[in-house]
Amino acid sequence: MWALLLLLPTVLCLSPAGPPQERTPLFRLTQQGPWESGASNGTASPCEGLPLAGATTLTLVNRSLERLPGCLPRALRRLDGSHNLLGALSAPELGHLPQLEELTLRHNRIAALRWGPGWPAGLRTLDLSYNRLAALPPCGGPALPSLRALALAGNPLQALQPGAFSCFPALRLLNLSCTALGRGPQAGITDAAFAGAGGAPLAALEVLDLSGTFLPRVHSGWIRDLPKLTSLYLRKMPQLTSLEGDIFKMTPDLQQLDCQDSPALTSVHTHIFQDTPHLQVLLLQKPSASLSKISCPFRRIFLYA
Repeated sequence: MWALLLLLPTVLCLSPAGPPQERTPLFRLTQQGPWESGASNGTASPCEGLPLAGATTLTLVNRSLERLPGCLPRALRRLDGSHNLLGALSAPELGHLPQLEELTLRHNRIAALRWGPGWPAGLRTLDLSYNRLAALPPCGGPALPSLRALALAGNPLQALQPGAFSCFPALRLLNLSCTALGRGPQAGITDAAFAGAGGAPLAALEVLDLSGTFLPRVHSGWIRDLPKLTSLYLRKMPQLTSLEGDIFKMTPDLQQLDCQDSPALTSVHTHIFQDTPHLQVLLLQKPSASLSKISCPFRRIFLYA
């Protein structure tokens, strides 16, 4: 279930005037501990009322924090610091949390990331959705060898450079939905963007969400480095026009392809599915015109159009 929560934002919104936004819920239910007042207090010390030791889960939502407190319990495994004012994130801010497994920092102002030694070695889930990341830092090695899920939805990312995710050799789920990928003349996903260390494929990745981006097509130059891909989400992509070529030649394990509500997608060449013997669900639902150049001879594919 945690994977689905990371993968699917509340609402996909495309705005021509600025970066995508996520609709804020009318209300939110949270479990409140004795150290949480339930109200934002920008003048109080960030350490006031925090447990000194032993706590494994902590919520610091909407506290006007500009940085993570250095007094957090070392035993923490799950930390939610969403809806604050954090502007950057690096290893020194997390080095005192050696047991951290899940870090959620949605809706902050993070514009700078620094990978490197000192990050919690056991971090498995990192959610940086709806921040201000316009680019990802280069990676010289596996900074987060245990990371399984990375969510970057809603950031103003326009391009991915080669080896952008080589820091995460165990990554299984990557959410890039509602980013600005493809917007601009030099924007997009470069060849080898999903290559791992030394140019090897990012062999563990299974789920990739590119919904709500501005990519015009899927290129074999980057999808070839995802040999274990099982689910690809291409929903609500206004500039996606066709699926063709040998784009699935290196992804034989693909089981689900979701292209619903991509209004410009009018050409799908059926021969591309000869390379996906395990494909079970193909979603090409559109709000208006029917697709051309497509037929569905495979029994295990369910087409909704």
